[in-house]
Amino acid sequence: MTRLLAATRHEAILRRLDEARSATVEELGAWLDVSRETIRRDLKLLAGQGLLEVVHGGALRRERREAPFAERRMANREAKAAIATLAAGLVADGMSVLLDSGTTTEYVARALVQAGRRRLTIHTISVEAARICTALPEGRVRLIGGDFDGDDDATAGPEMQRVLARLSVDIAFVGVGAIDEQGELTDYTRLAATTRGLMLRAAEHPYLVGDGSKLGRRLASTVPEEGRAAGLLTDRAPPAAVAAGLAAKGVAVRVGAI
Repeated sequence: MTRLLAATRHEAILRRLDEARSATVEELGAWLDVSRETIRRDLKLLAGQGLLEVVHGGALRRERREAPFAERRMANREAKAAIATLAAGLVADGMSVLLDSGTTTEYVARALVQAGRRRLTIHTISVEAARICTALPEGRVRLIGGDFDGDDDATAGPEMQRVLARLSVDIAFVGVGAIDEQGELTDYTRLAATTRGLMLRAAEHPYLVGDGSKLGRRLASTVPEEGRAAGLLTDRAPPAAVAAGLAAKGVAVRVGAI
């Protein structure tokens, strides 16, 4: 490829990342016929505009928005059901349970009801999960307060996070935005990442729940390391690099049968 003007080069970098999701400095430099120093400057400028994320040795395209909630509810239903069955098997009668927002945790709520778990205390930010869990025998449901986020059908904001920071439960099921090849949990926004970190810290036994489409990807915001998951419940074995990254962090992977 012949040398390009900076603006055209930036467009080319973004197109390449749209196609491949990630690229190294060396790859981009060879493709655009410019030095690595030039590529690093380009990546820093584009990252400052929120268009990509600079990582060690290269860059990732930043995903701006999650799919609409109604669309997510319809996606990967068999996988979510398998994950939910695994989750319900970890819950004993009388436990306190924290459920994240999201479609997978709605499936977990239904699986708890179907399993007939008794005397559970459910804490959740999900309006739908709270509604489902009212069918639990001898159960108690606490919808954690805050601002209502219609995009996620859940509560959000600083009030909700203050409650989570004081909460202590037996087990938590926390949604996955993405898990990269180093085993790092990431999410679309800093608010979501912070919230998930607080949920993981609140539980004696914190579990991530997410189907295989979330693995081997990276999003804009890293979930704080203070809240490290004990396990990942998913529907298929992770790619080797992701599995190695999770194992290095002590995160056990459990795969549900579809």
